[in-house]
Amino acid sequence: MLTCVPYTDALQDEWDELALARGTVYHTTAFRRILADAFGYTAADHAVLDAAGRIAALVPLVVGRNLRLRRVGVSLPFANHADICAVGPAAQQAALAALPGIAAALRLAYLEVRLTEVADGLPPAVAGWAVSRANYTFRLPLAGGEEQVLALSTASNRNHIRKAVRNALFTVSFDPGRLDGFYRVYCQRMKELGSPAPAIRFFEAFFRHLPGHAALLTVADRAGGAVVGGMLLLASPGDRTLYYPYGATLVEYNSRYLGNFMYWEAVKYAIAHGFDRLDLGRSPAGSGTYRYKEQWGARPVRLAYLTYSPSGAPAGPPDRGRLGPLIELWRVMPAFVTDLVGPRLISYLLP
Repeated sequence: MLTCVPYTDALQDEWDELALARGTVYHTTAFRRILADAFGYTAADHAVLDAAGRIAALVPLVVGRNLRLRRVGVSLPFANHADICAVGPAAQQAALAALPGIAAALRLAYLEVRLTEVADGLPPAVAGWAVSRANYTFRLPLAGGEEQVLALSTASNRNHIRKAVRNALFTVSFDPGRLDGFYRVYCQRMKELGSPAPAIRFFEAFFRHLPGHAALLTVADRAGGAVVGGMLLLASPGDRTLYYPYGATLVEYNSRYLGNFMYWEAVKYAIAHGFDRLDLGRSPAGSGTYRYKEQWGARPVRLAYLTYSPSGAPAGPPDRGRLGPLIELWRVMPAFVTDLVGPRLISYLLP
């Protein structure tokens, strides 16, 4: 017999053990603490217990307010996907079946679950479920070492990597003390893309709550020493994956193949630390970032974002196309305005 119950601190050790063994770093209670510290979200996790009272499945969930100030739940914001972590198919189905009841009990306007299409068993056909399949994540296999991974790339990509390495224009560091430099680049690039950036405390929280799983890769201009690009990398032992969820480069260095160089350094880091794959993050189908990741030989995995509305009303995050005027406005706003407003606004986007 399987039952779904709200999370309590008494479950923490067992929860994290299952998360790190069968799930991802995003399933851990530490990631929920990061979200609570940075954005003030309320944790509403649930666990599926077996007849002996042992955890059989994890249902990570945070509750916040969206742009319409409606109370919504997401599993999980600031994570591209978080499949149901379970000991077997029956427990996974029990977790999925419990979601509508959880949404109703928490009085949510809607609940969003972010899965990959390779996940076993999507939610049953219940009134109110909707699905978006607009995004993909990219998984780069790392078997065979650097030369084998490089062989997966297009000839053009290999050439750009070799040029960047040969020209020796950049230096690489994994010193988390360079977070300020990374954050400056990240904020600038997000503004250019028309998106708010979280406060720096969001990134700081990874090193406080996940010290053994977070790494900061920064690339500096060798001539001036300034940070010109960087990535926050998250180690996930359960699926033997290194995740790249957040990063940016200065566009004026595109002609020097900074992006190719930085991705290659992440590949080398992942191989050196024994990971099976590098997850390159989410991209909409047909976008520039989709094509860029594809040239590395990474495999696109389609994502299924499911939303459930207890009332049956249309639900889910706002369509990016409808936000077009606001995105353009954000791009041209003075930086002092976006730097002040952005960290407050992004919590309502639940990206």
